[in-house]
Amino acid sequence: MGFYIMIMSFILGLFFTVLGVSRRKRTFLYKFLIVFGVFLILFAVYLARPH
Repeated sequence: MGFYIMIMSFILGLFFTVLGVSRRKRTFLYKFLIVFGVFLILFAVYLARPH
């Protein structure tokens, strides 16, 4: 279960980050998407670490 959460978090993080960067000058929402995408990527990296 944790593996699937890690993969989905990484994919969604990449998607939100790319979407936010490509449209960052439009509204505040896209800047929030960049921050949220980076958070999801960092969460996926945390889940990928050996415990």
